[in-house]
Amino acid sequence: MPTWGPLGRDVFDRTYARRRPDGGRETWEQTTERVVDGNVALVGPEFIKPGEVEALKAHLSEFALLPGGRHLWVSGVEGRQFLFNCHRAGWGEYLADHFCFTFNELMKGGGVGANYSTDYLRDLPAVSGQVEFRVSCLPDHPDLHEFAHRLGSPPSRGGAVFEVPDTREGWVGALEALLHLAEAGGGGFTVDVSNVRPRGSIIRGFGGTASGPGPLVEMLHGAAQVINEVACRQDRHLTSLDAMALDHAVASCVVAGNVRRSARMSIKHWADEDILDFIRCKADPADHWSTNISVEVDDDFFNALEANDPQACIVWEAVLDGMLSNGEPGFYNSSAASVGERGDVRSSNPCGEIALEDWEPCCLGHVNLAAFGTNYEGALEAIRLMARFLVRATFAPVEDPRQRAVLDRNRRIGVGLLGFQEWALDHGTRYSEAHEDELLTAALQGFRRTAQKEAADYAAELGIPAPIKTTTVAPTGSVSKLPGASEGIHPIYARHFIRRVRFAADDPAVIHHRDQGRHVEPCQYTANTAVVSYVCRDSIVDQYPEHLIEQVDEIDPADLLATQRWVQENYADNAVSYTMNVPAVMSAAGRQSFERALRRALPFLKGTTVFPDSSRPQAPYERLDRNTFDLMEATATSEVSQALDQCSAGACPVR
Repeated sequence: MPTWGPLGRDVFDRTYARRRPDGGRETWEQTTERVVDGNVALVGPEFIKPGEVEALKAHLSEFALLPGGRHLWVSGVEGRQFLFNCHRAGWGEYLADHFCFTFNELMKGGGVGANYSTDYLRDLPAVSGQVEFRVSCLPDHPDLHEFAHRLGSPPSRGGAVFEVPDTREGWVGALEALLHLAEAGGGGFTVDVSNVRPRGSIIRGFGGTASGPGPLVEMLHGAAQVINEVACRQDRHLTSLDAMALDHAVASCVVAGNVRRSARMSIKHWADEDILDFIRCKADPADHWSTNISVEVDDDFFNALEANDPQACIVWEAVLDGMLSNGEPGFYNSSAASVGERGDVRSSNPCGEIALEDWEPCCLGHVNLAAFGTNYEGALEAIRLMARFLVRATFAPVEDPRQRAVLDRNRRIGVGLLGFQEWALDHGTRYSEAHEDELLTAALQGFRRTAQKEAADYAAELGIPAPIKTTTVAPTGSVSKLPGASEGIHPIYARHFIRRVRFAADDPAVIHHRDQGRHVEPCQYTANTAVVSYVCRDSIVDQYPEHLIEQVDEIDPADLLATQRWVQENYADNAVSYTMNVPAVMSAAGRQSFERALRRALPFLKGTTVFPDSSRPQAPYERLDRNTFDLMEATATSEVSQALDQCSAGACPVR
């Protein structure tokens, strides 16, 4: 049996264990078998080393290595579709190229990044006419009441009627038809949703339950509103915020689909005239909540900033103001990201660990350093196994020929790390001192060389190009919860804290948590979503000497940035996804110190973000000091005590 993290089993059952034909759920052993067997089946048996399958299963079963969540969910499933975590949406020749690609990939459960800079948008076709939108549905549809206010008289100009098939492709097709109509001159557009299955129906392919046609109707209505506003302007071209509004409507629809959690990245160049509008677009937490945003900077920016160029200085201050007040935007350094690349990589995946070309997917897996401690050779073997696993995964089917072309050309993979803080502690090193440790530096360099060599050698054996990039550090999210290890290279947030987790409002787990006495409230940002609060203690407290343990607010921001730069330079040839937690209120001296540290480090980083503590309502984490934690434990209501029973280490399930 594996050694689960405190809530690792719950995360597995909720997120990765597939339904079996008999109605039960997979065991971890069965998932391990499915994932490994599905992966090795992507190439011929002559390309599998003796003992490789057994070694992979042993490492995976013990959480010594963990493929990305998408592999855990669908590897070995018939068709082997949707194996790639995230994607970059290009722009293409037609309006529908970008937005329908985004919709399609989000509907599959992937994340999508895009660059919304003016130089990409200026070549898009204009919106040549308004769309008169109407909804049609048979009167006996169980969900009719949800969108009855969108029903109405037939469009005055007649026009197209689109009967939505009850498939993912059908939903994407409805958006495509609307956008093509707007580009071709506009007119009446009636969408008939009679055939869309009602809310709560089982989705047998992807899993979960259907959202009903309501979210699709609202998305198409919102898209038509954006299009019609653009059509009324003189130049009739989409601005960056117009395009982001369309993608936000798409993502909001996907989030309402229960099991799918939209993840997006929006990037815009620092020199664009409307960059300040972009920087401030999330000042209201209710706006553009479906995307992370980052300002694209480059060598020209750093030179301009050094020369006190007004535009660069204004952008620098505006980004600092935003990130220190609500965590948005971050920085994306396209010059650093372009080193070693052949094409345009001015956008990343949503979490920023992989720079991507247009339409390119990312392919991720992780080695759990906490499982190896000082066993350097054991960690190297896990890295070799994961590199080979991911190279094979690039053979997985994809639907889009544009994606197939760039995937075959780059074969990009990301062998990542998690359990980093535990690994440093096993070497007797505090987190803040790791970046100065010569032994750990040599180990990271050895990990990188091993991953790159194994990937290149295996690619040569398979007759494909060597991966253009091989190593990365992702946030690892729910994957790290399985063993209860620290996420990526992040330090622990706190020894004691409140963790807020989002569930679909109709998820049976919500009823369970409410019955257990946990605090449950509606999400302020997403319809049909509930937020469950847990009171937590991180398990690292029980595993290592107190004097070595540091939580993030005890580490100087300069050391956090130095750690990211150190890992970037010594391990990750892709990028390092890294978010620094900083105080919600920062003194003038503290801000100056932070600004100096960021300005020194940023030219060497491919991207970085900041998250002020409790900077927004219903923040994922809220830190508790030891006295408060002890008081809550001593005077626990049923809500607190039940949360402590099930979440003593904070490894809460994340959909």
